[in-house]
Amino acid sequence: MRLPAWSPRLTVLAAVACGIIASFTSGLLENPPIVGLPEYRFYGYPLVWRVSDLAGSSEFIPTNFAIDTGFWIALFLLVAAVLAVRERRFTEIKAKKTILLLVLLVPLGLVMDFIHEAGHALWGTAFGGTLTYMKIAYVEIYPRLALTPHFALGEVNIAGLPNESAQGIMLLGGALTTNIISWLLALIILQGSFGKRLRTAMTILGIIGVLDLPFYVLFPQLGLRHWIVIGGCQPEPLIGARKIGIPDAAFYASVILTTLGLTLLYSKSVRERARSFWEMTVTKTRTLARRDNHARCESTVQLVPTRTRHSDDRRA
Repeated sequence: MRLPAWSPRLTVLAAVACGIIASFTSGLLENPPIVGLPEYRFYGYPLVWRVSDLAGSSEFIPTNFAIDTGFWIALFLLVAAVLAVRERRFTEIKAKKTILLLVLLVPLGLVMDFIHEAGHALWGTAFGGTLTYMKIAYVEIYPRLALTPHFALGEVNIAGLPNESAQGIMLLGGALTTNIISWLLALIILQGSFGKRLRTAMTILGIIGVLDLPFYVLFPQLGLRHWIVIGGCQPEPLIGARKIGIPDAAFYASVILTTLGLTLLYSKSVRERARSFWEMTVTKTRTLARRDNHARCESTVQLVPTRTRHSDDRRA
């Protein structure tokens, strides 16, 4: 059932509300300048509008906040306009699906963020390092479970890595782990039968994992962060591959191939065709197996009387 139309006025109000929320949210995300003082932390995007010191006190810059708010409102209006042009009218936006996507995006993003950082820790400790610190968002996970006053998308410290190759594997391990998880989720979705909401959640989680590797390789080289406005500033997977000794051409080719492969698997049409092919293959295999078993049973039934008849003839 299609929901009531989104009028232009309602769309503008929604864009303004989302822009204000996004501007406030950016005040939780660190945006350090190229040259800054280590005792200060800078927050806000694209312009810094909150500065805090190590003691926890903050200073606000209202002008920058207003400019940031205008930037985010304009961005949301642009997105709404693109959707309107593409669909010809605002009524094509299904609010329920949009709300479900937004509700699941943040927690599932944090889940994949944890998998990414756990991948760094796993590969680093597997190759001789020692985990000394791990943090997701505001939560310190290791060496103790605690809340911290400053936000970081993810942070892992591995001490005692024996050589450059081990350091490279540790750096590459985060995006490599999320990529592996994305492949596993794609195969599970392809072969399994799940409810609509669970399938949607698994698909969103897998897509986040798909984007993790190419985004981390591309955006930091363009002067952006891992996830455009948040995350690391250095292309960790590329640096890790270079430390291991993988040529850039081979690394870029592998990133392109795995991203294309996962994109095809998570594409609805391709996934449905692959699922149909898989079900057809399984059905044919089962049918052939049943025919083979049936044929063996018939041959066994025919052989038993023949053997009995031979034994009777010998007695006679």
